[in-house]
Amino acid sequence: MNRRLRNILAGEDGPGRRALPAGELLHPATLAAVLVLVLNDHLLKGSAAPPWLTGKLSDVAGLVFFPLLLTAVIDVALLAAARLGVLPRADFSLRHGKLAAAIAATALIFTAIKLSPSAADTAQVAWSWLWPGARLVCDPSDLLALPALAAAWIIGRREIARVPLGRLEVIERAARRRAISGDALRRLVVTEMLDVGAPGLCASFADYLEGGDPAPAISALGLLRE
Repeated sequence: MNRRLRNILAGEDGPGRRALPAGELLHPATLAAVLVLVLNDHLLKGSAAPPWLTGKLSDVAGLVFFPLLLTAVIDVALLAAARLGVLPRADFSLRHGKLAAAIAATALIFTAIKLSPSAADTAQVAWSWLWPGARLVCDPSDLLALPALAAAWIIGRREIARVPLGRLEVIERAARRRAISGDALRRLVVTEMLDVGAPGLCASFADYLEGGDPAPAISALGLLRE
């Protein structure tokens, strides 16, 4: 079900196929966090639910969702720049470093908002464009929600392990740009796939890039993502 939803919303990538590099944003847990935010803001807040509960729910759900939104927005923008030729060498696939940077940035912004009234007011203006009606409150006790960022890390790592959307296109672009083949091509593919560890996919994808049949690579990718 989740794979079908990803294919509908982002497309299915692979040899000769293209997709939007936003798979982490379409993970069931990420979508569940968005649902919690919507239900909390439009149903629970203003109801008989205690304010401390609705406030903490928003914080936890937002900390799960926001870093993955950040990486997805950045990667889709890089994809557009690469396809338009503005940044032809851009890596628009999810990486561990990119994920860690997004989580760290989220932690810093969240901490500033919860400790500084002026930071909360400034962030409120920006956040209202993305989430109309939401309120950002300066409350140091909300920092107890920071461990929720671990969920974003787990979701992002799982997306990387399944070969993140866009990674194969990045590798193919690099191979075409360098006009390499043989052992050099295979080394490039293996190096670019180190964080996945899929020798079967590496071999079949390298064969495809040298003009071979894409079917084995498509099959290997499908098995890896099951």
